[in-house]
Amino acid sequence: MSLIYIIDDEENMCKVLKFCLEEDGHDVVYFTDPAGALAKLNGAYFGGSQQEPRPDIIISDLKMPQMDGIHFLSELKKIDGQLPLIMMTAYASVQNAVEAMKEGAFDYILKPFEPDELKLLIKKALEHTRLVEENAALKAVSDEVNFIGASAAIKGVFEMITSVAGSKTTVLITGESGTGKELVARLIHDSSDRAKKPFVKINCAAIPDTLLESELFGHKKGAFTGATADKIGKFELADNGTIFLDEIGDMNLNLQSKLLRVLQERQFEKIGCNKSITVDVRIVAATNQNLQKMINEGAFREDLYYRLNVFPIKIPPLRERRDDILPIAEHFIREFNAEFKKSVVKISDDMKNFILNYSFPGNVRELSNMIERAMILAKGNEINANHFDKSEFFSAAAEAAKETSPGAANDPALKTNVLDISDASLEQIERQHIIDILKSTGWHKGKAAEILKIDRSTLYRMLKKYNITLKE
Repeated sequence: MSLIYIIDDEENMCKVLKFCLEEDGHDVVYFTDPAGALAKLNGAYFGGSQQEPRPDIIISDLKMPQMDGIHFLSELKKIDGQLPLIMMTAYASVQNAVEAMKEGAFDYILKPFEPDELKLLIKKALEHTRLVEENAALKAVSDEVNFIGASAAIKGVFEMITSVAGSKTTVLITGESGTGKELVARLIHDSSDRAKKPFVKINCAAIPDTLLESELFGHKKGAFTGATADKIGKFELADNGTIFLDEIGDMNLNLQSKLLRVLQERQFEKIGCNKSITVDVRIVAATNQNLQKMINEGAFREDLYYRLNVFPIKIPPLRERRDDILPIAEHFIREFNAEFKKSVVKISDDMKNFILNYSFPGNVRELSNMIERAMILAKGNEINANHFDKSEFFSAAAEAAKETSPGAANDPALKTNVLDISDASLEQIERQHIIDILKSTGWHKGKAAEILKIDRSTLYRMLKKYNITLKE
């Protein structure tokens, strides 16, 4: 259950308490000298690779010849200010025990006491620790959610995270590249009862098919050429925790069938070994691909899709949640202020105008890159349009056009102004870019909106804003 340290200069008292608490399933270590307990605590917190397990509760006597309980408490707080300490004291020292509580002790108990009294206090202390950790985890999750946005759409994503986190249910996260799929996977893990267990991620697109099976399931020495030693796979490393399978759509059909078995039976074999390994793993997968389309094309197993898609979470692209753009930008400014030792507190109006209307094909990742570049170049307390390379955004738009309308990206109209933008304002750049896209589509507003990755109403608003008339 829990690891408890007992500190009392009377060894018989330590032994009696150890016996009583071990009957309840606790692990107990006792010390007759507070200095020994402090040495053990230092090993538990600062011992590096030889780190000792950390206690969950400390029970200490108040009056001891080598070091009294209040002095010990002050030393403990230097190591871990949150670790609960229960002070044992005789009736005559109650005032000192109350003083210890003012200094941060969790509670005190009067000697002599019944074992059940102490067990009740221990239960309360453990519950207190659980609530403190839970609140810290929720605050961390809340801070991360502020990073990915605060719009109604993202609040909906957050509600789904909190709903599914406490279960073992398999989750499939979908969304464009750069929307924050890994972050959502981490939030699910960090909000769950597996938070202290491993979070293991693997990018299925980044590893060749010939090596991916070994990465996932491990192998035995000599299983294939180059297998010079046994290897533990990601699933085994993630036991009791969470495995995040990023870009699941890039996994080949053979491996998909093996993954399906893990989902069904929670078992697998290492390459070159017939012995099955059973794991308790929460599976979270993610993709930026249309898996249903891949099923129709025979590139993805339908049965695997339904096993993965038990609880789907779709992250909307940044262009569909423009209310999030400025809060996320401000989050990055705070991060980069700390990293680059800057004191930027403001985004200029021209830069605000641009980022609020830009389509961000690279989503949050692209916004991060934009802010990082601007922060590096900023000299004062403001970042503005001169702090980033305007031509980059034409390149991004051209790539988006190439994906959406293959002929459009090669249209000369998209290239006419790229060389002349160094002195142009953001408004001039944006106006000309919209005109160029419209020209490339034969002034078809529906196609232009698709290439720009905005809806028609936004396009009409921008046409009005920049006084763009048809056939300009």
